[in-house]
Amino acid sequence: MYETSALTSQEFIFSNDISHRLTRHGVFWLIFALQLFLFRYYVFDLKYLSYSSTYIIRLQNTLLFLPASIFYAYFSIYYLLPRYILKERYASLIIIVFVFIILLLLLSYLLSTSFNIRLAWDIPLNRSSITRQLDFAVNNGLIFPLTVSGFGIGIKMSKNFYLQQKQNEELARQKTTAEVLLMKSQIHPRFLFHSLNSIYNDMRKGSEKSPGMLLNLSDLLSYILYESDEKLVPLEKELTLLQNYIDLEKVSWGDRLVINMENSVEAGEKFIAPLLLLPVVEYIFEKADRDKQREISLTINMQLEEGTFSLSVSMNGNTQSAGNVFENSSQMLQLRKRIQVLYPDKHHFAVAESKDVITIFLSLLLDNSIK
Repeated sequence: MYETSALTSQEFIFSNDISHRLTRHGVFWLIFALQLFLFRYYVFDLKYLSYSSTYIIRLQNTLLFLPASIFYAYFSIYYLLPRYILKERYASLIIIVFVFIILLLLLSYLLSTSFNIRLAWDIPLNRSSITRQLDFAVNNGLIFPLTVSGFGIGIKMSKNFYLQQKQNEELARQKTTAEVLLMKSQIHPRFLFHSLNSIYNDMRKGSEKSPGMLLNLSDLLSYILYESDEKLVPLEKELTLLQNYIDLEKVSWGDRLVINMENSVEAGEKFIAPLLLLPVVEYIFEKADRDKQREISLTINMQLEEGTFSLSVSMNGNTQSAGNVFENSSQMLQLRKRIQVLYPDKHHFAVAESKDVITIFLSLLLDNSIK
């Protein structure tokens, strides 16, 4: 019930459907006309409020002068706003507004003198004091048109700002989705080649590990291809994915790879954006030099404290240093951008790289539930 009400309200405010637009504008002008009708002359007419003719006169005057306010409001919103205000052409704007002020005052004066304008309890305007006559002309020809056009411009600019923000959020979401798909495509070639090659060699040797490796690879690919399209996934799934990946790499490297892993995470109900952890570990393996026969030591530390998940990955051994990791690795650059978009002010991402040691640290303030 609540979602239906919210949707209806949003359609009423932002929909471009002609029926919604007419309803919005009708409500706006009804409120403005009621405000004029009920409150415009209270200061002068308090003693006449008990006479029914007072309200008939108010209604006649409102209907007579309201079109000028309507015209100037739409002229301001659809002509002055896009052509002068948003383009910051203030000098021309001042001139045009000044000309229209003169025209509106003249129109108000002509209407006031051409029609038998009456005030309060059947008092003719031309028999009122000069102060009352000036107040009537200035209010109808200047104050009310400028006031309602100011409100209209404010509403229009607020609406445009909100829609622009929503569009920016949608573009950011689409960009993040595209980067996830790109990361998927980058993971496949190198990883699949080494994993399938290791499984093939083990199967030729009749290793009992082959079925388990195939199962890990199947689970990993299934998650990457079909289960990682959600905005958030359980942290437990991401950690399982990471463990499967490390197990497959361990088989590929054999005895040359020594893994020290410390995992004190109890995932519970925590959720994380998909495919943020795997690129970190994959990059570490990518930088290791397979052509050298030296032993490689991989240290992984994972913690979860007060909603903040921390991952520290360090590889010690013969590596292929590439200088500044962010400038030379498109994968790390994309990962950093994704983290900045998904966890603004809720993350820490650091990389230290030298000839023999690569260390990557990532911490994220996670959500307790899917929003």
